[in-house]
Amino acid sequence: MKVLLINPNSSLIDNSWAYKKFFTPIPPLGLAYIASVMEKKGISVSIVDQFASKITDAELLGLIKTTGPDLIGFSALTPVMPDVKRLVPAIRGISKKSKIVLGNIHGTCFPEEVLKDGTADIVVRGEGEETIMELCSHLSRGEGLNGIPGISFKSDGQIIHNVDRGLIGDLDSLPLPAWHLFDLDDYTRHPLVGIKNARAFPILASRGCSYRCYYCSQDKVYSKSRYRKLDKVVDEIEYFHGNFNISFFGFCDAYFPFDEKSGLEFCSLMIKRGLHKKIKWVTETRVDKVTRRLLEAMKESGAHLIMYGIEVGNEEVLKSINKGTTLEQARIALKETRKAGILSQGLFMLGLPEDTEDSCRDTINFAKEINPDLVKFNVATPYPGSRFFEDFIKEKTVSRPETLTSWADWTVSSGDLFYIPKGIDSDTLRYLQRMAMLSFYIRPKIILKHLIKRTVGYKNIFYGGLWLVTLFYRGIIKKIWNSVFLRMGMAK
Repeated sequence: MKVLLINPNSSLIDNSWAYKKFFTPIPPLGLAYIASVMEKKGISVSIVDQFASKITDAELLGLIKTTGPDLIGFSALTPVMPDVKRLVPAIRGISKKSKIVLGNIHGTCFPEEVLKDGTADIVVRGEGEETIMELCSHLSRGEGLNGIPGISFKSDGQIIHNVDRGLIGDLDSLPLPAWHLFDLDDYTRHPLVGIKNARAFPILASRGCSYRCYYCSQDKVYSKSRYRKLDKVVDEIEYFHGNFNISFFGFCDAYFPFDEKSGLEFCSLMIKRGLHKKIKWVTETRVDKVTRRLLEAMKESGAHLIMYGIEVGNEEVLKSINKGTTLEQARIALKETRKAGILSQGLFMLGLPEDTEDSCRDTINFAKEINPDLVKFNVATPYPGSRFFEDFIKEKTVSRPETLTSWADWTVSSGDLFYIPKGIDSDTLRYLQRMAMLSFYIRPKIILKHLIKRTVGYKNIFYGGLWLVTLFYRGIIKKIWNSVFLRMGMAK
């Protein structure tokens, strides 16, 4: 049996100058794990990361026509679904025998929709490794699909949802990710994290999260937390550094380290094996999970950057999203991270359900107060699988309900955003996001810091600044223009 796994391109990214210039392709760890279990069972599998390689649709279709895979699996986040829906009819036209299988969060959340509209023949829901192996076994023997937990499919015009599959108990039982199936040099560009032309790959120490943040969809796939043995994680780092010259690793856990004890254990293992002299690592964690002692150990063991999901700078809004942290914990974490000499990135959201224009400004001001090295201000979006999304469906607080199944283009500069909280309009929220980025980065001390540390290249500072200024003032001009027409009773 031949299998082709595809990480599709994103036209949303391609159509945005800023996203194309500054977005970092991240190797798809989920596909790498699925490919590794297939290879272990003797299945012929190949992977195309169209997003990273930027091969054209025509080139991808040519490859499919030449190789004739029996199964084509798409890893699909919701924003790339328009691209998947564009590719599938063309694939069916040249490879009628290929079964189209859809996985990842979109398939898990919307199996009915993608089967009904013909985008997929089969949907793998939730964690995919064991399900895809059983599916391949059934298909290769020509057996029916009714007994396979974790899939949805169409049979005689009826959509069948088999029972859910239980989670993998021992994550260390999975073989190492099949990075040998990728072009590793597709992942050497990292414009905003101070990594210079080095291979940077994801690594996993856990699946799931014990917290239940309002905006997060983690629970939809991983209903409970499971942890790998930390010596196995370090084994993996050592293996891929030695055999594939990967010198940067990024943890893609919900948060890592899990606490001071696990963090100190991991750092000790890295130092004992001498890996702290060879590699750097990046992670995302919570502000309530770090201590001065842990941060000092992380620095010694090679920690390069810590991303903190701070989310908001208003205590009441922070409580409303069930984050379980406080602003004071964020202040302390950022202060201690700076003292330890580790780069920091603050991740923030604007436009949550309890947000007002004033609370959004609180978030912007708080980001400047705690002053991480890098920031990201996202417009809050009710992603499928989150409680935010479930509430959004009930209330339908969106002015374009037709975007519910196709998902909105968050890069557009006109029209309503997919979600806006009551009391804030789309133009104001866009203005606040752009003002947040501009007011944080276009400060002489910040520019000078990045020039000295070289965390952001000269060209990226120039082009990024120019882009932010252009967007910001274009938004102001639009607001003034609309205000004038509104007074004249002619606003559109």
